[in-house]
Amino acid sequence: TPVLLLSTADTELLAARRCGEPWRTANPSRVDVAALPALLDGVAVVVLRLLGGRRAWPEGVDALVASGLPVVLLGGEASPDAELMGLSTVPAGVASEALAYLAAGGLDNLRELHRFLTDTLLLTGTGFDPPVPAPDFGVHGPRLQDPARPTVGVVFYRAHALSGNTAFVDALCDAVEARGANALPVFCATLRGAPDELVELLGHADALVATVLAA
Repeated sequence: TPVLLLSTADTELLAARRCGEPWRTANPSRVDVAALPALLDGVAVVVLRLLGGRRAWPEGVDALVASGLPVVLLGGEASPDAELMGLSTVPAGVASEALAYLAAGGLDNLRELHRFLTDTLLLTGTGFDPPVPAPDFGVHGPRLQDPARPTVGVVFYRAHALSGNTAFVDALCDAVEARGANALPVFCATLRGAPDELVELLGHADALVATVLAA
């Protein structure tokens, strides 16, 4: 059963496309409201994740609400957007749980979100698992750490790790190693107010490359 995910986070769309469920995906920042009927054709449920709240896409929000479909309206942050949730055409508990899946992120949670929505709203009976939070930070992939070589830390957004969008990290780390250093790829949600464990992990590096790739 197709479910439409409209999200301003391209990494979220990427995870949905890779999770194995029949999501239809689009970024509302690149969708003209006039094109919505074509996107909605054949769709059973709509999820909108909108960074900036309703004011970022008011015409689109209104068009979705008027579509008559079950519509889950969510803000782009992990905390609830009261205005958007209040405009959703599904029970508040469904919207809150959908936000929990998206806030946890990753392919597994996007797969289970699809199953949760179709089971809860369409009574498909497929069953679903609850959202499983992913670590706020960690090391991406195995990399040889030679104590005789300097270490270059490569810091990147957790969202890329969760969606599998890590080719650029791997390429950068390969280049670091080719030039005679250890590569330490570290993903994190933010460096603001970094926990002691993250600071300690980054402290193993002699130099840091902080990527800010928000594609």
